Amino acid sequence: MSPLLIPTALALGALHSFAPDHLAAVSVFVSRRPSWRHALGLGARWGMGHSLTVVLVGGTLAVLGLRLPARFSPLVERAVGVTLIVLGVLAVARAARLHGHWHQHGGDRHWHVHSHLRGESHEHDHRALLGIGMLHGLAGTGALVVALPVAIAGSAPAALVFLAAFGVGTIVSMALFGAAAGWLLGATTRVSGWVHGVAVSVAGAISVGVGVWWLIAGG
Repeated sequence: MSPLLIPTALALGALHSFAPDHLAAVSVFVSRRPSWRHALGLGARWGMGHSLTVVLVGGTLAVLGLRLPARFSPLVERAVGVTLIVLGVLAVARAARLHGHWHQHGGDRHWHVHSHLRGESHEHDHRALLGIGMLHGLAGTGALVVALPVAIAGSAPAALVFLAAFGVGTIVSMALFGAAAGWLLGATTRVSGWVHGVAVSVAGAISVGVGVWWLIAGG
């Protein structure tokens, strides 16, 4: 096994996580509770779901020497597109219902944002992102990643090592992105409710746009 296999897989996993559909999905969930600590966990959970699919499906294909059917990826891409559109529309609707008030903390004043939408729980967010990450693992470049290790590694054991390292890179990079997005969106709540609402709406609009793009590309 080449000594460059693991570093290559880690780097590719990190780069792969920054695909537009991946960032859009995580950003929408991060906007629900803009805290970098919470967002760190959300990003990691998406990465876990994505990596789980890639390792299980890619590992099975590598061991059996098979490939995904050509018609499979477009079906998953359409599902991803619909999911992103729904998430984006819900985010924009949530932004319209945000309201808040000023809090005094020592010498500083902070805008505290509230949302009274029901059904928003930490557990729900983590479970949903795990599932969305798993779906993304078979869409677009995810399907390519599943088939890539055999060509690079040359053997089933090396392919499994590649996939595992790829997953680690994906989890770490998406967790860091989630934390950064959570910090940035959290900063908007300290400015005003209007700025925070715009930020959430922009995240939702981007999600809708990327979802439409996936539907067109998957068609």
